[in-house]
Amino acid sequence: MWMQKLYSARFRSALQQGLVLAIVAGVLYALGHNASTNLKALHIASGFDFLGDRAGYDITFRLIDYSPADTYARAYWVGLLNTLLVSLISIVLATLIGIVLGVGRVSENWLVNRLSTAIVEFLRNVPLVVHLIWWYGLMLALPGVRQSISLFGIAYLNNAGLQVPWPQQGALMGWGIALMLLGGLLARLTFAFRERRAVWRGFGPRRWPWIVAAAVLLPLLVFGLGGASWQWDVPSRAGFGFKGGATLVPELLALWLALSFYSSSYIAETVRGAIQAVHRGQYEAAQALGFSRGTSMRQLIAPQALYTMIPQITNTYVNIVKNSSLGVVVGFMELVSSTGGTTLNQTGQAIECIALVMATYCVISLVISLTMNFYNHRISQRGHRS
Repeated sequence: MWMQKLYSARFRSALQQGLVLAIVAGVLYALGHNASTNLKALHIASGFDFLGDRAGYDITFRLIDYSPADTYARAYWVGLLNTLLVSLISIVLATLIGIVLGVGRVSENWLVNRLSTAIVEFLRNVPLVVHLIWWYGLMLALPGVRQSISLFGIAYLNNAGLQVPWPQQGALMGWGIALMLLGGLLARLTFAFRERRAVWRGFGPRRWPWIVAAAVLLPLLVFGLGGASWQWDVPSRAGFGFKGGATLVPELLALWLALSFYSSSYIAETVRGAIQAVHRGQYEAAQALGFSRGTSMRQLIAPQALYTMIPQITNTYVNIVKNSSLGVVVGFMELVSSTGGTTLNQTGQAIECIALVMATYCVISLVISLTMNFYNHRISQRGHRS
């Protein structure tokens, strides 16, 4: 009896898994013991207590107050916010460019189709580092501060960066963002309530213009009734530079444009493949019902293509966040440059710094994946109900 159990598939599977776990545990123990021994030999204390020490280095671009007298923990938050900023604006721009190029690749217009194809093939076959260096070189080749390129008299572009207007009252801006989110949420809930009560769940009014309108009108209405004034700090020439506003440094602009254009080529291919995956009969049915090609694309083809589009686009978004670490190439102080670079070199806490950076990127990637999967699940349910 025991011989039969010994040679059973279940027992052998459990034995193999146990051996693998034992090997992995042994390797991890050996690595941990070796690291601990080396740290003791170098008189380096392990742990994250160093985050409370004085950083002693400056970060030129930051979204929150920071000085060299602040702690390494503060420097970590500055680098994290810079990473989130460049990732967010790159995701937005890459999505817009990718959708335009993807739709252009399936266009029946010969010129638009061939031009979109050439742009996509060029962007995705050039390494991201080359994109980054090219854009950074272009930023540095812009005119000097005195010969700045004026953008409608409220923003200025030069080799020192892009000077843009910025709200003077931070609290007012925070309330404005909160009211925009509230307005968009109320519009979304209103549409959801109407859809549940509707008998026909087919083509209906597009929701996003109403959601955007509610997000804009609600804060304007509240500020208007409350007598609040929204004051902008507009940059103006002063001596050899500018005063007022906010400056987007060349390193940020180069990283933003490189990530956006490079990643847009992959989004464009995802959009093209998803649109072409929709059965040809859907086009013919829309044409038979009298829908124009634009209306068919917006209200029939695109919603069906969206189901297969989301998983691939999610991978692209995660890659944008991870590729933002290449800011170290041009000297942009994001998470890897600050905590994984300068902090690591000054403290010698290599294991802790790299572990902190890895854990942060892992959390951001998981949040993006969970959010996009939740969105994909919702639109799938809505599609089945329709």
